[in-house]
Amino acid sequence: MARCVWSKDVTYYSLGHFSSLRHLHLRCCPSLQFGLAMAKYTPFFPSLETLHIVHCGELRHVFLPGDADEKYQYTSVMFPKLTTIHLHDLPALQQICEAAEMLAPALETIRIRGCWSLRRLPALKGRNEPGKRRPTVEIEKDVWDALEWDGVDARHHPSLYEAPVHSRYYKRRVLRSTVLR
Repeated sequence: MARCVWSKDVTYYSLGHFSSLRHLHLRCCPSLQFGLAMAKYTPFFPSLETLHIVHCGELRHVFLPGDADEKYQYTSVMFPKLTTIHLHDLPALQQICEAAEMLAPALETIRIRGCWSLRRLPALKGRNEPGKRRPTVEIEKDVWDALEWDGVDARHHPSLYEAPVHSRYYKRRVLRSTVLR
């Protein structure tokens, strides 16, 4: 019945609780609407490496600005060590960080399945190494085609990711009537 994991904003005093957060795994939380409320001042998750969320049908955003009842506008949220994102069966998920650009310069792997409302992937700003391998993406073709991008100058463009591997479970539309008589 939980609506969120942490609804109080991560302020200067409570920042120590989440500065060491390395892995965020959420599984089978049907009424969860968001995961964590971010700080009012400079939201930052310095140690987060893995974001793994499965079967949370009502989840709209993983990170929500400010307190659950208030809205704060950020231009970006930094995830310097985030390497893996695995999202599965989250039909209401629109983006990982609400009202903010998610920056993940160390991102390596993204697996997304059953997230039909998803509109944004993380931007890769801060990735200064030109020879570094691009992140691999496994996603349904319909979801990939519906994603919104800011452009190459903003380091948020499909060309900055490996060519997506469409999910092995992706099914093409089939005829609803039989062709056999």
